[in-house]
Amino acid sequence: MPKWFYSLQFRLVVGFAIILALATGGVGLFTGQAAHRQVHHIQGEFDRARSNRINATLAEFYRETGDWNGVQALTKRAGFLSDREIVVVNEAGDVIGDSRRRREGAGHHPHRSRFAPIVVGETQVGSVLVATAGEGPGRPEPGGDGDGLSPANAHGGIAEPPLIRFSESIGRSLVWAGLVAGAGGILLVSLLSRRVLRSVSGLTTAARALGSGDLSRRVDVKGKDEVAELGHTFNAMADALEDAARQRRNLVADVAHELRTPLSNVQGYTEALKDGVLQPDAATLNTIHQQVLYLARLIEDLRLLAETEARDFRLRQEVESVAEIVRHTAEAFRPKAEAAGIVLVVELPEDLPPVWLDRTRIEQVLGNLVDNAIRHTPPGGTVTISALDNAGAVTIAVSDTGEGIPADLLPFVFDRLYRADPSRARATGGAGLGLTIARKLVEAHGGSIRAESAAGAGSRFVFDLPLTRSTASE
Repeated sequence: MPKWFYSLQFRLVVGFAIILALATGGVGLFTGQAAHRQVHHIQGEFDRARSNRINATLAEFYRETGDWNGVQALTKRAGFLSDREIVVVNEAGDVIGDSRRRREGAGHHPHRSRFAPIVVGETQVGSVLVATAGEGPGRPEPGGDGDGLSPANAHGGIAEPPLIRFSESIGRSLVWAGLVAGAGGILLVSLLSRRVLRSVSGLTTAARALGSGDLSRRVDVKGKDEVAELGHTFNAMADALEDAARQRRNLVADVAHELRTPLSNVQGYTEALKDGVLQPDAATLNTIHQQVLYLARLIEDLRLLAETEARDFRLRQEVESVAEIVRHTAEAFRPKAEAAGIVLVVELPEDLPPVWLDRTRIEQVLGNLVDNAIRHTPPGGTVTISALDNAGAVTIAVSDTGEGIPADLLPFVFDRLYRADPSRARATGGAGLGLTIARKLVEAHGGSIRAESAAGAGSRFVFDLPLTRSTASE
Protein backbone atom coordinates (compact mmCIF):
# COMPACT_ATOMS: atom_id res chain seq x y z
CA MET A 1 0.00 0.00 0.00
CA PRO A 2 1.26 3.55 -0.70
CA LYS A 3 2.22 5.66 2.29
CA TRP A 4 -0.56 8.19 1.75
CA PHE A 5 -3.14 5.41 2.19
CA TYR A 6 -2.26 5.26 5.90
CA SER A 7 -2.04 9.03 6.37
CA LEU A 8 -4.35 10.84 8.78
CA GLN A 9 -5.40 13.29 6.07
CA PHE A 10 -6.61 10.48 3.79
CA ARG A 11 -8.57 8.96 6.65
CA LEU A 12 -10.14 12.31 7.50
CA VAL A 13 -11.20 12.86 3.89
CA VAL A 14 -12.62 9.34 3.53
CA GLY A 15 -14.41 9.60 6.85
CA PHE A 16 -15.94 12.95 5.92
CA ALA A 17 -17.00 11.60 2.50
CA ILE A 18 -18.73 8.59 4.11
CA ILE A 19 -20.50 10.77 6.68
CA LEU A 20 -21.58 13.23 3.99
CA ALA A 21 -22.85 10.42 1.73
CA LEU A 22 -24.87 8.90 4.58
CA ALA A 23 -26.25 12.31 5.59
CA THR A 24 -27.13 13.28 2.02
CA GLY A 25 -28.68 9.88 1.31
CA GLY A 26 -30.73 10.00 4.48
CA VAL A 27 -31.94 13.54 3.82
CA GLY A 28 -32.75 12.67 0.20
CA LEU A 29 -34.65 9.53 1.17
CA PHE A 30 -36.79 11.14 3.85
CA THR A 31 -37.31 14.34 1.86
CA GLY A 32 -38.29 12.38 -1.26
CA GLN A 33 -40.80 10.27 0.66
CA ALA A 34 -42.27 13.33 2.31
CA ALA A 35 -42.51 15.14 -1.02
CA HIS A 36 -44.14 12.08 -2.64
CA ARG A 37 -46.76 11.85 0.11
CA GLN A 38 -47.44 15.56 -0.07
CA VAL A 39 -47.79 15.45 -3.86
CA HIS A 40 -50.35 12.65 -3.63
CA HIS A 41 -52.25 14.60 -1.00
CA ILE A 42 -52.27 17.76 -3.15
CA GLN A 43 -53.30 15.75 -6.20
CA GLY A 44 -56.20 14.28 -4.24
CA GLU A 45 -57.28 17.77 -3.17
CA PHE A 46 -57.09 18.93 -6.79
CA ASP A 47 -59.20 15.95 -7.92
CA ARG A 48 -61.85 16.60 -5.27
CA ALA A 49 -61.97 20.29 -6.12
CA ARG A 50 -62.25 19.46 -9.84
CA SER A 51 -65.03 16.94 -9.23
CA ASN A 52 -66.94 19.47 -7.13
CA ARG A 53 -66.65 22.10 -9.86
CA ILE A 54 -67.79 19.68 -12.55
CA ASN A 55 -70.66 18.51 -10.32
CA ALA A 56 -71.70 22.13 -9.72
CA THR A 57 -71.47 22.86 -13.46
CA LEU A 58 -73.70 19.89 -14.33
CA ALA A 59 -76.21 20.83 -11.63
CA GLU A 60 -76.33 24.38 -12.98
CA PHE A 61 -76.81 22.97 -16.51
CA TYR A 62 -79.79 20.87 -15.38
CA ARG A 63 -81.27 23.77 -13.43
CA GLU A 64 -81.16 26.01 -16.50
CA THR A 65 -82.36 23.46 -19.10
CA GLY A 66 -84.68 21.34 -16.96
CA ASP A 67 -83.38 18.10 -18.53
CA TRP A 68 -80.15 16.44 -19.74
CA ASN A 69 -80.49 17.26 -23.42
CA GLY A 70 -77.11 18.49 -24.71
CA VAL A 71 -75.18 17.23 -21.69
CA GLN A 72 -72.86 15.20 -23.92
CA ALA A 73 -71.35 18.35 -25.44
CA LEU A 74 -70.89 19.83 -21.96
CA THR A 75 -69.30 16.61 -20.71
CA LYS A 76 -66.90 16.46 -23.66
CA ARG A 77 -65.88 20.11 -23.17
CA ALA A 78 -65.40 19.62 -19.42
CA GLY A 79 -63.29 16.51 -20.04
CA PHE A 80 -61.10 18.40 -22.48
CA LEU A 81 -60.55 21.31 -20.09
CA SER A 82 -59.94 19.17 -17.02
CA ASP A 83 -57.92 16.45 -18.78
CA ARG A 84 -60.06 13.84 -17.02
CA GLU A 85 -62.54 11.23 -18.15
CA ILE A 86 -66.08 12.25 -17.11
CA VAL A 87 -69.16 10.02 -17.14
CA VAL A 88 -72.68 11.34 -16.36
CA VAL A 89 -75.70 9.13 -15.67
CA ASN A 90 -79.34 10.12 -15.15
CA GLU A 91 -81.52 9.24 -12.20
CA ALA A 92 -82.26 5.87 -13.79
CA GLY A 93 -78.56 5.02 -13.99
CA ASP A 94 -78.23 5.25 -17.79
CA VAL A 95 -75.13 6.89 -19.23
CA ILE A 96 -76.13 10.19 -20.76
CA GLY A 97 -72.71 11.81 -21.11
CA ASP A 98 -69.22 10.42 -21.65
CA SER A 99 -66.27 12.65 -22.42
CA ARG A 100 -64.78 9.84 -24.53
CA ARG A 101 -68.08 8.75 -26.08
CA ARG A 102 -67.72 5.14 -25.09
CA ARG A 103 -70.78 4.40 -23.01
CA GLU A 104 -73.53 6.78 -23.99
CA GLY A 105 -76.84 4.88 -23.66
CA ALA A 106 -75.02 1.73 -22.66
CA GLY A 107 -76.93 1.07 -19.48
CA HIS A 108 -75.52 0.91 -16.02
CA HIS A 109 -71.90 1.88 -15.51
CA PRO A 110 -69.71 -0.81 -13.88
CA HIS A 111 -68.34 1.68 -11.24
CA ARG A 112 -71.72 3.08 -10.19
CA SER A 113 -70.74 3.02 -6.54
CA ARG A 114 -68.10 5.66 -7.18
CA PHE A 115 -70.46 8.18 -8.76
CA ALA A 116 -71.21 11.42 -6.93
CA PRO A 117 -74.87 12.51 -6.88
CA ILE A 118 -75.99 15.62 -8.78
CA VAL A 119 -78.58 17.42 -6.67
CA VAL A 120 -80.80 20.26 -7.82
CA GLY A 121 -82.75 21.74 -4.97
CA GLU A 122 -83.34 18.65 -2.84
CA THR A 123 -83.78 16.22 -5.74
CA GLN A 124 -81.07 13.96 -7.16
CA VAL A 125 -81.25 14.30 -10.93
CA GLY A 126 -78.24 12.17 -11.79
CA SER A 127 -74.68 11.22 -10.89
CA VAL A 128 -71.22 11.98 -12.23
CA LEU A 129 -67.88 10.14 -12.18
CA VAL A 130 -64.68 12.11 -12.69
CA ALA A 131 -61.59 9.91 -13.13
CA THR A 132 -58.69 10.78 -10.79
CA ALA A 133 -55.08 11.34 -11.76
CA GLY A 134 -54.10 8.03 -10.19
CA GLU A 135 -56.46 6.13 -12.49
CA GLY A 136 -55.10 7.66 -15.62
CA PRO A 137 -57.82 9.11 -17.87
CA GLY A 138 -56.49 7.38 -20.93
CA ARG A 139 -56.91 3.85 -19.59
CA PRO A 140 -60.17 2.19 -20.62
CA GLU A 141 -62.39 1.09 -17.81
CA PRO A 142 -62.74 -2.67 -17.45
CA GLY A 143 -65.12 -3.89 -20.08
CA GLY A 144 -64.81 -0.69 -22.10
CA ASP A 145 -63.72 -0.30 -25.70
CA GLY A 146 -61.42 2.66 -25.34
CA ASP A 147 -58.35 3.02 -27.51
CA GLY A 148 -55.97 3.61 -24.58
CA LEU A 149 -55.36 7.26 -25.47
CA SER A 150 -55.54 10.05 -22.94
CA PRO A 151 -58.25 12.65 -23.37
CA ALA A 152 -55.57 15.12 -24.46
CA ASN A 153 -54.60 12.87 -27.32
CA ALA A 154 -58.12 11.71 -27.98
CA HIS A 155 -59.51 15.23 -28.19
CA GLY A 156 -56.50 17.17 -29.39
CA GLY A 157 -55.99 18.92 -26.03
CA ILE A 158 -52.78 19.45 -23.99
CA ALA A 159 -52.19 16.95 -21.20
CA GLU A 160 -51.86 18.29 -17.63
CA PRO A 161 -48.39 17.42 -16.30
CA PRO A 162 -48.59 15.14 -13.23
CA LEU A 163 -47.51 16.58 -9.90
CA ILE A 164 -45.33 13.51 -9.32
CA ARG A 165 -42.75 15.17 -11.51
CA PHE A 166 -42.39 17.77 -8.79
CA SER A 167 -41.23 15.20 -6.23
CA GLU A 168 -38.91 13.65 -8.81
CA SER A 169 -37.34 17.04 -9.53
CA ILE A 170 -36.83 17.55 -5.77
CA GLY A 171 -35.03 14.20 -5.59
CA ARG A 172 -32.78 15.09 -8.52
CA SER A 173 -32.04 18.49 -7.00
CA LEU A 174 -31.10 16.88 -3.70
CA VAL A 175 -28.75 14.45 -5.45
CA TRP A 176 -26.99 17.25 -7.32
CA ALA A 177 -26.85 19.41 -4.21
CA GLY A 178 -25.35 16.49 -2.30
CA LEU A 179 -22.73 15.90 -4.98
CA VAL A 180 -21.76 19.57 -5.13
CA ALA A 181 -21.71 19.88 -1.33
CA GLY A 182 -19.70 16.66 -1.08
CA ALA A 183 -17.10 17.83 -3.54
CA GLY A 184 -16.83 21.21 -1.83
CA GLY A 185 -16.72 19.62 1.62
CA ILE A 186 -14.00 17.14 0.64
CA LEU A 187 -11.95 19.97 -0.85
CA LEU A 188 -12.43 22.09 2.28
CA VAL A 189 -11.55 19.19 4.61
CA SER A 190 -8.46 18.47 2.52
CA LEU A 191 -7.28 22.07 2.79
CA LEU A 192 -8.04 22.42 6.52
CA SER A 193 -6.59 19.04 7.44
CA ARG A 194 -3.50 19.79 5.40
CA ARG A 195 -3.01 23.02 7.34
CA VAL A 196 -3.52 21.32 10.70
CA LEU A 197 -1.42 18.29 9.82
CA ARG A 198 1.39 20.55 8.61
CA SER A 199 1.72 21.71 12.22
CA VAL A 200 1.54 18.12 13.45
CA SER A 201 4.21 17.15 10.94
CA GLY A 202 6.39 19.98 12.24
CA LEU A 203 5.89 18.71 15.77
CA THR A 204 6.82 15.18 14.68
CA THR A 205 10.00 16.40 13.01
CA ALA A 206 10.96 18.49 16.03
CA ALA A 207 10.22 15.62 18.43
CA ARG A 208 12.34 13.27 16.32
CA ALA A 209 15.20 15.78 16.36
CA LEU A 210 14.76 16.25 20.11
CA GLY A 211 14.90 12.51 20.63
CA SER A 212 18.13 12.29 18.66
CA GLY A 213 19.79 14.82 20.97
CA ASP A 214 19.14 18.18 19.29
CA LEU A 215 17.73 20.00 22.32
CA SER A 216 17.78 23.35 20.50
CA ARG A 217 14.96 22.33 18.12
CA ARG A 218 11.71 24.28 18.49
CA VAL A 219 8.47 24.47 16.50
CA ASP A 220 7.00 27.55 14.87
CA VAL A 221 3.65 28.10 16.59
CA LYS A 222 0.81 29.86 14.77
CA GLY A 223 -2.78 30.41 15.86
CA LYS A 224 -4.52 29.84 19.18
CA ASP A 225 -6.10 26.41 18.72
CA GLU A 226 -5.30 23.09 20.41
CA VAL A 227 -2.46 22.34 17.99
CA ALA A 228 -0.90 25.72 18.78
CA GLU A 229 -1.26 24.96 22.50
CA LEU A 230 0.46 21.63 21.87
CA GLY A 231 3.26 23.50 20.10
CA HIS A 232 3.71 25.86 23.05
CA THR A 233 3.76 22.86 25.40
CA PHE A 234 6.37 21.14 23.24
CA ASN A 235 8.56 24.24 23.22
CA ALA A 236 8.23 24.56 27.00
CA MET A 237 9.19 20.90 27.36
CA ALA A 238 12.18 21.41 25.05
CA ASP A 239 13.25 24.46 27.09
CA ALA A 240 13.00 22.41 30.28
CA LEU A 241 15.01 19.55 28.76
CA GLU A 242 17.65 21.91 27.45
CA ASP A 243 17.88 23.64 30.82
CA ALA A 244 18.07 20.28 32.61
CA ALA A 245 20.82 19.12 30.28
CA ARG A 246 22.71 22.37 30.82
CA GLN A 247 22.35 22.04 34.60
CA ARG A 248 23.50 18.43 34.40
CA ARG A 249 26.59 19.42 32.43
CA ASN A 250 27.28 22.25 34.87
CA LEU A 251 26.76 19.92 37.81
CA VAL A 252 29.18 17.36 36.42
CA ALA A 253 31.73 20.08 35.71
CA ASP A 254 31.26 21.68 39.13
CA VAL A 255 31.42 18.36 40.97
CA ALA A 256 34.56 17.44 39.05
CA HIS A 257 36.05 20.79 39.98
CA GLU A 258 35.02 20.40 43.63
CA LEU A 259 36.50 16.90 43.81
CA ARG A 260 39.67 17.69 41.92
CA THR A 261 40.99 20.32 44.35
CA PRO A 262 40.81 18.31 47.60
CA LEU A 263 41.96 15.17 45.84
CA SER A 264 44.91 17.08 44.41
CA ASN A 265 45.70 18.34 47.90
CA VAL A 266 45.51 14.85 49.38
CA GLN A 267 47.59 13.49 46.52
CA GLY A 268 50.20 16.23 46.98
CA TYR A 269 50.49 15.73 50.72
CA THR A 270 50.68 11.92 50.46
CA GLU A 271 53.33 12.12 47.72
CA ALA A 272 55.31 14.60 49.82
CA LEU A 273 55.08 12.25 52.80
CA LYS A 274 56.10 9.33 50.61
CA ASP A 275 59.12 11.20 49.23
CA GLY A 276 60.12 12.41 52.69
CA VAL A 277 59.61 16.07 51.83
CA LEU A 278 57.08 16.42 54.67
CA GLN A 279 57.05 14.78 58.02
CA PRO A 280 53.87 13.00 59.17
CA ASP A 281 53.28 15.43 61.98
CA ALA A 282 49.92 16.45 63.46
CA ALA A 283 49.52 19.55 61.27
CA THR A 284 50.06 17.62 58.05
CA LEU A 285 47.73 14.81 59.10
CA ASN A 286 45.10 17.36 60.18
CA THR A 287 45.24 19.05 56.77
CA ILE A 288 44.80 15.74 54.98
CA HIS A 289 41.99 14.82 57.39
CA GLN A 290 40.18 18.11 56.67
CA GLN A 291 40.35 17.45 52.91
CA VAL A 292 39.01 13.92 53.39
CA LEU A 293 36.18 15.25 55.58
CA TYR A 294 35.30 17.77 52.87
CA LEU A 295 35.19 15.00 50.27
CA ALA A 296 33.00 12.88 52.51
CA ARG A 297 30.65 15.82 53.14
CA LEU A 298 30.46 16.61 49.42
CA ILE A 299 29.69 13.01 48.51
CA GLU A 300 27.02 12.80 51.21
CA ASP A 301 25.44 16.05 50.01
CA LEU A 302 25.39 14.76 46.44
CA ARG A 303 23.78 11.53 47.61
CA LEU A 304 21.14 13.41 49.58
CA LEU A 305 20.46 15.77 46.67
CA ALA A 306 20.00 12.82 44.30
CA GLU A 307 17.66 11.23 46.84
CA THR A 308 15.47 14.34 47.10
CA GLU A 309 15.25 14.62 43.30
CA ALA A 310 14.32 10.97 42.80
CA ARG A 311 10.77 10.28 41.66
CA ASP A 312 10.20 7.72 44.42
CA PHE A 313 11.39 10.06 47.19
CA ARG A 314 9.08 9.77 50.20
CA LEU A 315 8.79 11.53 53.52
CA ARG A 316 8.04 9.78 56.80
CA GLN A 317 5.72 12.33 58.30
CA GLU A 318 4.20 12.45 61.75
CA VAL A 319 2.66 15.13 63.92
CA GLU A 320 5.65 16.90 65.46
CA SER A 321 6.27 19.96 67.64
CA VAL A 322 8.15 22.64 65.70
CA ALA A 323 9.12 24.31 68.97
CA GLU A 324 10.85 21.13 70.12
CA ILE A 325 12.70 20.80 66.80
CA VAL A 326 13.89 24.42 67.03
CA ARG A 327 15.13 24.01 70.62
CA HIS A 328 16.86 20.71 69.82
CA THR A 329 18.67 22.24 66.82
CA ALA A 330 19.67 25.31 68.80
CA GLU A 331 21.16 23.18 71.57
CA ALA A 332 23.06 21.10 69.00
CA PHE A 333 24.71 24.19 67.47
CA ARG A 334 25.13 26.25 70.63
CA PRO A 335 28.67 24.95 71.37
CA LYS A 336 29.78 25.80 67.82
CA ALA A 337 28.24 29.30 68.07
CA GLU A 338 29.85 29.95 71.43
CA ALA A 339 33.24 28.77 70.13
CA ALA A 340 32.91 31.30 67.31
CA GLY A 341 31.90 34.09 69.71
CA ILE A 342 28.32 34.23 68.37
CA VAL A 343 25.14 34.55 70.41
CA LEU A 344 22.44 32.01 69.46
CA VAL A 345 18.91 33.25 70.24
CA VAL A 346 15.61 31.29 70.08
CA GLU A 347 12.27 33.12 69.77
CA LEU A 348 9.15 30.94 70.01
CA PRO A 349 5.50 31.77 70.79
CA GLU A 350 3.70 29.72 73.43
CA ASP A 351 0.82 28.50 71.22
CA LEU A 352 2.75 27.22 68.20
CA PRO A 353 0.63 24.45 66.59
CA PRO A 354 2.06 21.01 65.78
CA VAL A 355 2.89 20.24 62.12
CA TRP A 356 2.69 17.09 60.03
CA LEU A 357 6.35 16.67 58.96
CA ASP A 358 9.36 14.42 58.64
CA ARG A 359 11.39 15.41 61.69
CA THR A 360 14.74 14.13 60.38
CA ARG A 361 14.41 16.08 57.14
CA ILE A 362 13.30 19.32 58.80
CA GLU A 363 16.16 19.07 61.30
CA GLN A 364 18.48 18.76 58.28
CA VAL A 365 16.98 21.91 56.76
CA LEU A 366 17.10 23.93 59.97
CA GLY A 367 20.59 22.65 60.86
CA ASN A 368 21.89 23.62 57.43
CA LEU A 369 20.49 27.15 57.75
CA VAL A 370 21.87 27.60 61.28
CA ASP A 371 25.29 26.24 60.25
CA ASN A 372 25.39 28.67 57.28
CA ALA A 373 24.38 31.57 59.54
CA ILE A 374 27.12 30.77 62.07
CA ARG A 375 29.78 30.48 59.37
CA HIS A 376 28.77 33.80 57.81
CA THR A 377 28.48 35.77 61.06
CA PRO A 378 31.57 37.42 62.54
CA PRO A 379 32.47 37.09 66.24
CA GLY A 380 30.20 39.18 68.45
CA GLY A 381 27.28 38.72 66.07
CA THR A 382 23.89 37.11 66.66
CA VAL A 383 22.02 34.23 65.02
CA THR A 384 18.30 34.11 65.75
CA ILE A 385 15.97 31.14 65.23
CA SER A 386 12.27 32.04 65.30
CA ALA A 387 8.92 30.46 64.45
CA LEU A 388 5.33 31.69 64.29
CA ASP A 389 1.83 30.57 63.32
CA ASN A 390 1.10 32.04 59.89
CA ALA A 391 -2.51 31.29 58.78
CA GLY A 392 -2.46 27.59 57.94
CA ALA A 393 1.31 27.21 58.06
CA VAL A 394 4.19 27.53 60.50
CA THR A 395 6.94 29.94 59.40
CA ILE A 396 10.48 29.26 60.60
CA ALA A 397 13.23 31.84 60.10
CA VAL A 398 16.99 31.90 60.70
CA SER A 399 18.51 35.38 60.82
CA ASP A 400 22.12 36.50 61.25
CA THR A 401 24.07 39.73 61.54
CA GLY A 402 26.73 38.74 59.02
CA GLU A 403 27.97 40.37 55.86
CA GLY A 404 24.74 39.71 53.95
CA ILE A 405 24.24 38.77 50.29
CA PRO A 406 24.24 41.31 47.42
CA ALA A 407 20.86 41.77 45.78
CA ASP A 408 22.12 40.62 42.36
CA LEU A 409 23.33 37.31 43.84
CA LEU A 410 20.29 36.61 46.02
CA PRO A 411 18.25 34.75 43.32
CA PHE A 412 21.04 32.17 42.89
CA VAL A 413 21.73 31.13 46.48
CA PHE A 414 19.59 27.97 46.14
CA ASP A 415 21.33 26.80 42.95
CA ARG A 416 23.61 23.77 43.03
CA LEU A 417 27.25 24.37 43.95
CA TYR A 418 26.70 28.12 44.18
CA ARG A 419 28.62 30.27 46.66
CA ALA A 420 27.80 33.89 47.24
CA ASP A 421 31.45 34.32 48.30
CA PRO A 422 33.64 32.11 46.06
CA SER A 423 36.77 33.22 47.92
CA ARG A 424 35.79 31.28 51.06
CA ALA A 425 37.78 28.10 51.64
CA ARG A 426 36.01 24.81 50.99
CA ALA A 427 36.66 23.66 54.49
CA THR A 428 34.71 26.59 55.88
CA GLY A 429 32.46 27.61 53.04
CA GLY A 430 30.93 24.23 52.15
CA ALA A 431 30.30 22.77 48.73
CA GLY A 432 27.31 24.93 47.87
CA LEU A 433 24.73 22.10 48.01
CA GLY A 434 23.20 22.70 51.44
CA LEU A 435 20.67 25.34 50.39
CA THR A 436 19.71 23.34 47.30
CA ILE A 437 19.01 20.31 49.50
CA ALA A 438 17.07 22.50 51.96
CA ARG A 439 14.86 23.82 49.18
CA LYS A 440 14.13 20.30 47.88
CA LEU A 441 13.20 19.05 51.34
CA VAL A 442 10.94 22.01 52.12
CA GLU A 443 9.17 21.70 48.74
CA ALA A 444 8.70 17.97 49.38
CA HIS A 445 6.68 19.00 52.46
CA GLY A 446 4.52 21.26 50.28
CA GLY A 447 6.17 24.40 51.60
CA SER A 448 8.42 27.13 50.23
CA ILE A 449 11.73 28.68 51.18
CA ARG A 450 13.16 32.12 50.44
CA ALA A 451 16.13 34.31 51.26
CA GLU A 452 15.99 37.95 52.38
CA SER A 453 19.22 39.89 52.58
CA ALA A 454 21.16 43.01 51.70
CA ALA A 455 24.90 43.53 51.54
CA GLY A 456 26.23 44.46 54.99
CA ALA A 457 22.84 44.02 56.71
CA GLY A 458 22.82 40.30 57.45
CA SER A 459 20.68 37.55 55.96
CA ARG A 460 17.36 35.95 56.80
CA PHE A 461 16.28 32.55 55.47
CA VAL A 462 12.58 31.75 55.87
CA PHE A 463 10.61 28.59 55.10
CA ASP A 464 6.94 27.75 55.54
CA LEU A 465 5.53 24.33 56.48
CA PRO A 466 1.80 23.76 55.84
CA LEU A 467 -0.22 22.28 58.68
CA THR A 468 -1.88 19.75 56.34
CA ARG A 469 -0.32 16.46 55.32
CA SER A 470 2.01 16.51 52.31
CA THR A 471 1.29 14.28 49.30
CA ALA A 472 4.91 13.14 49.33
CA SER A 473 4.46 11.29 52.62
CA GLU A 474 4.18 7.53 52.96
